[in-house]
Amino acid sequence: MDGSGARRNDAAAERKRAVRPALLEARRRRDDEQRRAVDDAVAAHLLALPSVVRARRVAAYRSMPGEPGTEALLAGLRERGVEVLVPVSRSDGSLAWALHDPAAPTTRSRLGVEEPVGSTLADDALDTVDVVVLPALAVDHAGRRLGRGAGYYDRALALLPRRPRPLLVAVVHAEELLAEVPHEPRDQPVDVVVTENGVFRVPEASA
Repeated sequence: MDGSGARRNDAAAERKRAVRPALLEARRRRDDEQRRAVDDAVAAHLLALPSVVRARRVAAYRSMPGEPGTEALLAGLRERGVEVLVPVSRSDGSLAWALHDPAAPTTRSRLGVEEPVGSTLADDALDTVDVVVLPALAVDHAGRRLGRGAGYYDRALALLPRRPRPLLVAVVHAEELLAEVPHEPRDQPVDVVVTENGVFRVPEASA
């Protein structure tokens, strides 16, 4: 990368750091009733998404406080007999994947996420899913996702084969679907954004 490219990336990273606090604070201000309404609506939209209806294996996640909740989604997938994978963070900044079992013991990761304890699947497990549901702080109309800055998902998604690739679905609150978010070349775009208000399909992506 030449010097001008490095400067652009540095500027984008700085803009990301600048916008995250306001997004996190807005999430903290939501009360329990608002959170429950969002969680139920998001789960309903996700479970009705055609690619999710057809899916046999889905990668999802256990939500952190403040995020749109995923417990209803995870329960709905399991009720359908869908195999659900959830992430396990590694110390090297990569993600492993484990089968979701709501009765299995968990431990809280350094990021504050409840992760299953025990064995994980093969390193190529994410290649075998039909849909990946992933968290974000905000997503723009081009599908560019703003995360919390650790880069776990961008690294995992960058390893997926180009064809065929699972459908990538980000979950945010309605006001977090923006016209544009700060982005860098390494950021992996998603195909679909789900909020409590419905489903936004990124142009040229199918769901």
